[in-house]
Amino acid sequence: MTALRFYVSGERVGPLFQRSIYREADRVRATARETAREAADLIVQFGREDISRAGNFGSRWTEGLKGMVTEGGGNIRIAISHDVPYWTVFEYGKVILGKPLLWIPLSFATDAKGVWARNFPAPLFRTQRKSDGLLLLGSTVDRQMKYFGKTSVTIPQKFHLRDISRRIAQRIKYLYRSLWDEKA
Repeated sequence: MTALRFYVSGERVGPLFQRSIYREADRVRATARETAREAADLIVQFGREDISRAGNFGSRWTEGLKGMVTEGGGNIRIAISHDVPYWTVFEYGKVILGKPLLWIPLSFATDAKGVWARNFPAPLFRTQRKSDGLLLLGSTVDRQMKYFGKTSVTIPQKFHLRDISRRIAQRIKYLYRSLWDEKA
C-alpha cells in the first residue's frame, strides 16, 4: 500500500489529513448502509405491489416478502427472500409433472378445495369422459365429480422480483447521492 504524507514548512500535517479521511470514510459507510436499507425497502414495497397484482395472492404472499441487509468481508449485501418456500415457482414459472397424474379439484367441488385427492374423506371412483377422454374422480357418497387428472400443469411467471431488483440497482447511484447530500 502506498502512503501519502503532507508537510508544510517541515511540519507534518498528515495526522489532521488522516483524521479528515477517516471522518469521511465513516460518512461513506453510513451512507452506503442507509442506501442499501432504502433499496431493500423499495424492492420489498414494489415487490409486494407486484405480488398483489399477480392474481389471487393474499397477505401470506405479500407480507412474506422480506428484504435483509447484511455486512461482512467489506461488503454490504441486500438479500430478498420469501416466507413461502416455493415462491420461486411464481418468479420463474415451472412445469409440474404428475406421477402419473395430477388430480386437480374442480371449481364447483367446494369440499375438494385444498384437499389432496388421496386425503379426500369419502371413497373416490375413477371414470373417463367419452367426449374428450378427460379422467375424473368422483365421490361414491354423493356421486359428484370432485377432481380431474392432468399429466402436467404449466405455471407461468407471475412475479417480477428480479426485474424490480434490477431497476432499483440501476437507480442506486442516485439514491446514494441524495442520501449523501442530506448528510452534508
